[in-house]
Amino acid sequence: MGRHLAVTLIRHGMTELNRRKAYIGWLDAPLAEGEIARLGRLRWEPPEPVDVVVTSDLCRCRETVDLLFGGRRADWCTSRWRELSFGAWEGKTFAELEAEPAYRQWLASPFSAAPPDGERYAEFQARIKQALAETIALAEQSEARHVVIVTHGGPIRLLLRQYAPDARSFWEWEVPFAGGYTLVSTFERWKGGERCISLSAVHFKENENGCGNDTE
Repeated sequence: MGRHLAVTLIRHGMTELNRRKAYIGWLDAPLAEGEIARLGRLRWEPPEPVDVVVTSDLCRCRETVDLLFGGRRADWCTSRWRELSFGAWEGKTFAELEAEPAYRQWLASPFSAAPPDGERYAEFQARIKQALAETIALAEQSEARHVVIVTHGGPIRLLLRQYAPDARSFWEWEVPFAGGYTLVSTFERWKGGERCISLSAVHFKENENGCGNDTE
């Protein structure tokens, strides 16, 4: 049997735009003030030590890494792990867009239509698959056994749709803010695009003394 690799996918904390239920893809919004305090109180006991941390380059993800991992810097920070680009719809809500024909068309066919000046799902999917391939290569080069990727809801749902042991559609996966999943597989299965061996939810807990995770 090949060498195992655990990949933990964590969604960034909530922003004010998330609270407004606005579309936020490539817009570089920071974490909400109350969310910063909440994330600073969380702790996580991973199934095994984290060897490599990878993150989207947007500040809400970089801030989440800093808060959840006690100031640890990411080993790789890249735009490849960004959310789908919503183009002209960035920062706007359903109420602000519902009268637009292009928006209604996109809602009806989100996997084929694209936001104006935004990404098609196929482009987004190709980018995330490339990001995963490069992350797996980094893990192999580093002889890592556990990689954490701090990214966005869309990339996590896309990867769960392909790699989770049980098949579910994109929108069936629930991905909470500052939450996620750990997928365990072998390097060979990751590279081959096969479903993982096991999946478990990431459970962060409130730290009673108010301090966040240490760097171990």
